Amino acid sequence: MLLFKNSAKTMEGVLNNAKHATDGKPHNVKPGDIILIAQTKSTLPPGQKSIRWIMNFVSCEEDVDNLSDKIWGKHWRYIISGENVRPVEPFDINEVKITSKNYDAVQTFAVIEPEDEDRVLNWISEAVNTYVSGKTAISEEFREGKTLDYDELIKKLDLKYRNTPEFKETIIELIQRPSLLSNAIKEKYGYKCMICGYPGFLKKNGEKYAEVHHMIELNQKAPETLQSWNLLVVCPLCHRKLHYADVKSEFLDPGWKITIDGQEHIIK
Repeated sequence: MLLFKNSAKTMEGVLNNAKHATDGKPHNVKPGDIILIAQTKSTLPPGQKSIRWIMNFVSCEEDVDNLSDKIWGKHWRYIISGENVRPVEPFDINEVKITSKNYDAVQTFAVIEPEDEDRVLNWISEAVNTYVSGKTAISEEFREGKTLDYDELIKKLDLKYRNTPEFKETIIELIQRPSLLSNAIKEKYGYKCMICGYPGFLKKNGEKYAEVHHMIELNQKAPETLQSWNLLVVCPLCHRKLHYADVKSEFLDPGWKITIDGQEHIIK
């Protein structure tokens, strides 16, 4: 994942052409990787978050045709080509990150640290469709003229997401599509962590916050892993533990037996 900074003057060219320009060449980036399109804070209106758009990396080529001159009126050595430019819920990388990396010091672009990337993915995949606690998580798509209970809604969503995750699609398409299911499960369990029982917290906008963990991670490309049987409502700390602690798990059908650093948890 890359972070590219733009002034207000260059932002229009980036969004309209799905391209960035830079004098330094990014390394270890591959097609499909997410690019965070950030606006420099000095050119932001008061109260505006710097990251409001993302796209997917396609290629990086030397600008031998002077394309950067045509788009931005200035020559840059490399052109970064992207695709699928799309808006996200605005955020500031400093409010999401967990590492000590100073992204404010970035001049043109930076590689997002793996720990921060996980947090960013969680934000951009769920924040747009986060529901205020107390409001229904039911989409018009599933309403069918009546109010569904959560068990019935989750059953319908399990059918909708029964296919194996397709990594040919963009990351946002892969992860964001089941956000309705994630939010329905959060609502059903009251945003309470299924590991430690933490009740979640209120964000500054008044919404309740919890996270959802895939027990079998999506990058394993296993069938039906987008469904509710594979999801747990967790607090941010337990979510980190599930990714980075000494974890052993066993599917109980239904439920899970999870051992974290020697402590056993039975999830039903």
